[in-house]
Amino acid sequence: MIIDNAKDFMDKVMSKSSSYNFEDCEVSLVSGVSMGVDILKGEVSSFENSTDQAISFRGKLNGQMGTSSTTDVNEDSIPFLLSEAKTNAEVLDDEDEDFFYCDEENKVLRADHLSGNYDKNSYERFKEVGLSLEKAILDSDPRISGVDYLTVGCSKGVFLLRNSKGLDLFRENDSITIIAEARAEENGVTKTADHFWYGVDIDKFDERAFVEVLKKKVVSKFGSSSIKSGQYDIILGNEAMISMLSTFFGVFSSYAMQKGLSLLAGKEGETIASDKVTIKESPLFEKALIKSFFDDEGVLIKEKAIVNKGVFETALYNVKTAHKEGKKSTGNGYRGSVSATNVVLEPGDKSFDELCKIIGNGLYITDLAGLHAGVNEISGDFSLLCEGFQIKDGKIDKPVEQITVADNFFNILKKVTETGNDLMSYPGSKGEMFCPSVIIKDVSVSGEE
Repeated sequence: MIIDNAKDFMDKVMSKSSSYNFEDCEVSLVSGVSMGVDILKGEVSSFENSTDQAISFRGKLNGQMGTSSTTDVNEDSIPFLLSEAKTNAEVLDDEDEDFFYCDEENKVLRADHLSGNYDKNSYERFKEVGLSLEKAILDSDPRISGVDYLTVGCSKGVFLLRNSKGLDLFRENDSITIIAEARAEENGVTKTADHFWYGVDIDKFDERAFVEVLKKKVVSKFGSSSIKSGQYDIILGNEAMISMLSTFFGVFSSYAMQKGLSLLAGKEGETIASDKVTIKESPLFEKALIKSFFDDEGVLIKEKAIVNKGVFETALYNVKTAHKEGKKSTGNGYRGSVSATNVVLEPGDKSFDELCKIIGNGLYITDLAGLHAGVNEISGDFSLLCEGFQIKDGKIDKPVEQITVADNFFNILKKVTETGNDLMSYPGSKGEMFCPSVIIKDVSVSGEE
């Protein structure tokens, strides 16, 4: 749908909402295109090219917020949107009032982050990149016997929102993702590992660097064994740290706190971590590919420390949860939920090799498994299968597997003694999560008895 036509449709929905007795309302459009090529055994195994769009309506009626949505974006769908939202509002009984927001000085908000490179993305180009990458992976080491998964995909999305307060919000971006999983065999033992690349320009994909990392990940696992159970000082690698922080990040949500789902409720201003831990939301972070300075409610997002040198400075609030506590939104409202844009665990100045020397003897954890089944997001407890390497005399030693690391997320934050400078990121739905490797003291590891 052309943007101007979408805005015209949204205005028509809002203009007719009063006849259904809505006090205030908003209409949003999500529209996107995506394309992906999967490679398997020297061929394109599948190709996907799709366009999706949906209109959502939210209206306030007798203090309740009714919602509705449809993919049928035409005038005939307007009565359905409004009547469905009205019915929804009439059966709700939410004691916490919801609101629409518009900053009089920032009614029109634009975040156009199209890279200008999207037209380079084509079936032929992705096929070329994918087939070349598969061959390069297979040729990189004789032990690599297969590439079980390889996909090259891209997407471009538009988000429009208008509300009866006067807010006119627009966000647009695009991205490319390449993911591959390699399988290697040696002496009857099979190992697998995966790697990903995330960017906005297919011409900047470095095949050689990608293959080197993936090859190292998979072949370095040969010769792995378990270790004796005990308490270990560990380096939680940057990828593993991203997984850990992403899994428990919801504890910083004011919604979770108000619903009794976070142990951090009432602890703003208290020390909850070591002074080595600073976690920021940085919407315009220089290393982030996608940047936005406002949330889906039209609230401007400022860089802020969620945890500052161990002190829990602020929970994340949207308009609704902030009003409940007599506060202002922190710019973390996303279509009825509380979330964040680019989150950064602030790195230190130590290289990975220096972290190993500081540890002396311990473990380097590279992969965590079971992050949904083996964690309790409320209590913070976790027990996770993991892989990695022993650290001996300050250097990486033999690989380890069949071990379980068990602790508590809130305790982990308190036991961080160093953060490395090897910051890496992983994309999410609102932005990216950036983490370095960290040293955590005295962690319980189960292996051989």
